[in-house]
Amino acid sequence: MKISVVTPVLNVVRFVRETIESVLSQEGDFEIEYVIRDGGSTDGTLDILDAYSDHPTVRVVSEKDRSNYDAINKGINACDGDISCWINADDAYAPGTFQAVVESFRSQPERQWLYGGCDIVDATGREIRQPVTWYKQLLGCRYNYHVLLCENYVNQPATFWTMDLWHQVDGLSLDYPIAADYHLWLKFANQSKAIVCRRKLAHFRRFGESISDTQFEQQFQDELDIIRPYANPVERAIHRFNRWKIVTVYRLMARA
Repeated sequence: MKISVVTPVLNVVRFVRETIESVLSQEGDFEIEYVIRDGGSTDGTLDILDAYSDHPTVRVVSEKDRSNYDAINKGINACDGDISCWINADDAYAPGTFQAVVESFRSQPERQWLYGGCDIVDATGREIRQPVTWYKQLLGCRYNYHVLLCENYVNQPATFWTMDLWHQVDGLSLDYPIAADYHLWLKFANQSKAIVCRRKLAHFRRFGESISDTQFEQQFQDELDIIRPYANPVERAIHRFNRWKIVTVYRLMARA
């Protein structure tokens, strides 16, 4: 089984090496195809990527793209693996993740996507915001489409899918520049139930400059807009309340 991984990159010299190594250090009964797409970095990121240009698993592409999601679409559409995913250049996979993913898909071949646990770390890799992690783990401990419509409990770095499913839903929409991942989960959910992998698969980094730190209010507004074609009035009302709740909590944490 082959896992196709894409990393979109733009000026992340502080973290990109850790991200790359978290992919290449995975071991188990699978192949890895790794595409790194740089959008024109100017901070020394390209010097790090050059060190991997001869690696047999890695393909580095440096060219302008329309957005982060555009780079991901191009990267995944150029791959030919059985399972696919993307990892942003400031996040990282936990050891043993890919083997756990492969075993999960083999055990439930009727399902076409999977999500697992993901902690939140700061710039130094120290775990932070544990209550947020516990809350999302509680919401997602069992897959439920109606709960997903009320609140996004799926962690992007800890999500994997079959390449067949990716092509069925035509990848990421560029209409949502911040929350296209949530839109993708809902498109997946309308094709297949998800596998819940009950282990930590990835680390999501917040360091004051990430989109989740600087544009969270727009992100949660976009998520509310995304559910409109899918949700009933009760689900939309619950999601609206959850947006207010989460934005309030994030504002308080930002002040703290």
